[in-house]
Amino acid sequence: MSSDISRQRFDPANDFSNVLMQQGRVQLDADWNEWNEILDRRWRSETIDIIGRCVVPLETSTGFEIQLSGGSLTIGRGRIYVHGLQAENHGNGNLEFDPILAESRGVDPLPYEKQPYYKNPEPLPEAGGPHLVYLDVWEREVTYVEDPNLVENAVGVDTTSRLQTAWQVRILPNVGDGATCATPDEELNGWLDIIQTSAGRLTSKAVGVATPSDPCLIPPSGGYRGLENRTYRVEIHDGGAIGDATFKWSRDNASVASGISAIENDITLTVDRAVWDSVRRFSPGDWVEITDDWREFSLHPGEVRQIDSVNDSSRTITLKSALTTGLFPVSGTASKSLLRAIPMVARFVRAITGFLSRAPRTRQSKN
Repeated sequence: MSSDISRQRFDPANDFSNVLMQQGRVQLDADWNEWNEILDRRWRSETIDIIGRCVVPLETSTGFEIQLSGGSLTIGRGRIYVHGLQAENHGNGNLEFDPILAESRGVDPLPYEKQPYYKNPEPLPEAGGPHLVYLDVWEREVTYVEDPNLVENAVGVDTTSRLQTAWQVRILPNVGDGATCATPDEELNGWLDIIQTSAGRLTSKAVGVATPSDPCLIPPSGGYRGLENRTYRVEIHDGGAIGDATFKWSRDNASVASGISAIENDITLTVDRAVWDSVRRFSPGDWVEITDDWREFSLHPGEVRQIDSVNDSSRTITLKSALTTGLFPVSGTASKSLLRAIPMVARFVRAITGFLSRAPRTRQSKN
């Protein structure tokens, strides 16, 4: 999920090295977040410069080592640095104490089927080959919707979100006869489609309006005239060719989101929260996306629906059209804590400002 931020203004071309606070000024989220991005960029580039792009340290020399075991794979315990990001497999089985970092860790390798960020991974190929096993590492934002512990009990609200380094061990089958680890990227079947950077670019501009006769007045068609900062978020929903791709957008970084505790008849949602204030709330006519952890980690979009009605007192949302039957786990009597405790059945809904199908100017975004 994404958080409620005012703007994102970090630009590495500015060569800023720190953020300095001045006396008597208000603190802004944009300054705090830019400071963290400055430090993150420094740490990542420094890691790449000193130890390289993809490195397993000697301290955990079996980190992410792939082994065959009983017809499946195991993933070695330890750390790896991928393009400056540190990914860590904390192991499996019985725990032992690490005296250096003063923390517990599993003593055994992790089975392929028990990856923390890849529930129900793709089954291993049963024939053919050779197959390529690779590691995908990225950062994701975690809000109180995914982790309720981010709500500060003393004040009853979420004050911050977190960035989490997620990773998945994936398999690309049948990469070509005779392929080895030394085979050039371009000679591995399907590999360039996975690693190439997206060619999609977004351009935007304000719509021109007539100059008003009174310079002190802003015409109604002159754009946004509110007091709040707005961070527009645009996401590709379904990739595809021009005319087939779809995208969705939000004026508040898609931060209006809530957990779902029950789904009735695939059309009525019971949510953890439906109203924050008169503006930040779910309302009839709003477009929303229903998704869960499994779909996010499997790189699948959620389902977009329009709200028909909202009952604030019962925290129920009725959609104008039903969700696909069986797509999301349904349990009208299950408690919210149970749904949140099991990532496979954690369900979320978030508000979006609009949804455009058959968009003529969108391009496919490759993951």
